[in-house]
Amino acid sequence: MSRFPASIERGYGGEIALGRHRAGAMQGRFLCVFLISLFIPQGADAQQVKLKAALHYSINHPLIGAPLARLKEEVERRSDNSISIEVFDNGRLATDLEMADAVSSGKADMGITASQIFVGKAPALAILDLPFLFNFKALVEATAKPEGEIRKLIDEALVAEAGMRSLLWQPLGDTHFYSKGRDVADVAQLRGQRVAVPGKALEEFVERCGGRPTTLATNDFHDAISDRKVDMALMTLGGNEVLRLWKVQDTITLTAHAPVEFLLVVNEKRWQSLSQEQRIIMTRVARIVEREGRARVASIDKAAERFAIENGMKLVSLTPDQVAEWRACSAGMLADYMDRNGERARKLMAAYGRLRMDGCCSTMPGEARFTRR
Repeated sequence: MSRFPASIERGYGGEIALGRHRAGAMQGRFLCVFLISLFIPQGADAQQVKLKAALHYSINHPLIGAPLARLKEEVERRSDNSISIEVFDNGRLATDLEMADAVSSGKADMGITASQIFVGKAPALAILDLPFLFNFKALVEATAKPEGEIRKLIDEALVAEAGMRSLLWQPLGDTHFYSKGRDVADVAQLRGQRVAVPGKALEEFVERCGGRPTTLATNDFHDAISDRKVDMALMTLGGNEVLRLWKVQDTITLTAHAPVEFLLVVNEKRWQSLSQEQRIIMTRVARIVEREGRARVASIDKAAERFAIENGMKLVSLTPDQVAEWRACSAGMLADYMDRNGERARKLMAAYGRLRMDGCCSTMPGEARFTRR
């Protein structure tokens, strides 16, 4: 007895009939699969991901709020709203001093604050605050490049030690001393002065050079000075207007001893829960927003300088001899940093050495020369 159906036995006509039968059955199966797929979730790409983003300042802040607002807008647009970012600004979810703990613990999925705030969880980041190590623009910009060796090492430290990764770096300019009735170009003028600092990493610098540091949330600087709890403050030019320092101080000593980089970080577990496509979208948008931020910081700094002068503040620059004196009083910080941070510090300083040999960063700008030996 033949194992084939009678239609096949009868020749080509049977084969055609059987083919039609199979095609109809196949179409039925495809229709069934399609209908079922309408009711089955298609994974992370089809589900909306909601991310909570913490910001200590207003979302309307031109430097700190702007990158987060821009990131939110562009990520939601490019992901067709499969990623939604809810911003909790004005410290509603975390203050600047609480930001590292908030993101590391998952209380916030994302947050933006100064790199100094993360030093407690990833001590190697203190390299950015070592005095006069990154004290000119080309060097800072080369350090902050996403593909650069130093930034990659810093990001690795954040992931390994703090459970978070940076999406973008936002420059805010350099750190300077705000004071009243005196400048501190001569480091001896700092002796005994109470100084508000924005993070633990800067306490040592102030202390080694004769001052008495107090770590405060930046929004508290104005009131602390007004109430005479502190005499001076460390802040960027851009922070002057926002924090109303011009109302309680009259002098800015342009020490430019360390850059201020705000890091937008995301909790690492939350990041890994996103689909690959979602991570790609967020990374690409972050690169765009970062380039925009670096392009506008120079003009904002100039505007901040004009604002200070127009409001009666005196701006005092350091001579090379005065820089040498500041370097001398803080010289032990580098050795201590190396001792405390082991292999990670050695890798970072080796990368720094290679960067200083690069054409971008081998010569410091300016024509001023030492007059004392």
